[in-house]
Amino acid sequence: EEARAYLAITPVPDRLAVYIDQRFAPGGSTNLEAFARYTTQDQRWQVQAGQFYLPYGLRLEDDGAFIRQVTGINFATPDRGVQVGYESGSLSAQLAVSNGTASGPEPDEGKQVSLRAEHVQNVWRVGAGFNLNHTDVGDRQMQGVFAGLRTGPIAWLAEADYLTDETLGPQQRKQWVGVIEANWWISQGHNLKLTAEVFEPDTDVDEDEQNRYSLFYELFPFHFVQLRVGARIYDGIPQNDAQNRKIYFAQLHGFF
Repeated sequence: EEARAYLAITPVPDRLAVYIDQRFAPGGSTNLEAFARYTTQDQRWQVQAGQFYLPYGLRLEDDGAFIRQVTGINFATPDRGVQVGYESGSLSAQLAVSNGTASGPEPDEGKQVSLRAEHVQNVWRVGAGFNLNHTDVGDRQMQGVFAGLRTGPIAWLAEADYLTDETLGPQQRKQWVGVIEANWWISQGHNLKLTAEVFEPDTDVDEDEQNRYSLFYELFPFHFVQLRVGARIYDGIPQNDAQNRKIYFAQLHGFF
């Protein structure tokens, strides 16, 4: 499904870094991230420039999740721009200004602004995000909240986003998308993941909601290797077969 290589160079330790993320299969080689980052001496402030993933919401590994597909903020859509970040104790925040073209050609002078802030504690976290992409064909605005909580062996994640989009037609379209995820760390090397997702493609249209439920078993037999098997059930409008189907899969992930 995917093969990638990563390279980080630190000409000045803890201060200056150059990072590259390259996907070389399937198909031809594609650059996903290539940026330089400067960090202040107290390690609180960072500024980076180049091509990078935008700061918004939970950075789930699953690009197939509704919150990754609908928002368009995922591992397939980096953008070129500048980002400023702040890290201090339990507070983390990032502000990015980018072209708004998912690293494609820039057809106009509009820019995309992405903002993400998060408060992190030992057993919980909560954050919020905002994104505005201004283009000649219309604006697309997103705002959302996300959170995490650990209850014993189970770690919970949740996110909800509200979108207003002027680029999909003559009228502004309003959308909702959300996910809740539970990860049960059964024992060392064994994880069970259950997710429930919802997508409202148009708040002005009744009974067009899409729901999706997923169950994954993840085995880590040794360091840097993950075996994942699972099932995903789609539940949407009856006349659309693609929104009413079941998928069963097995994946092998290697990290070296």
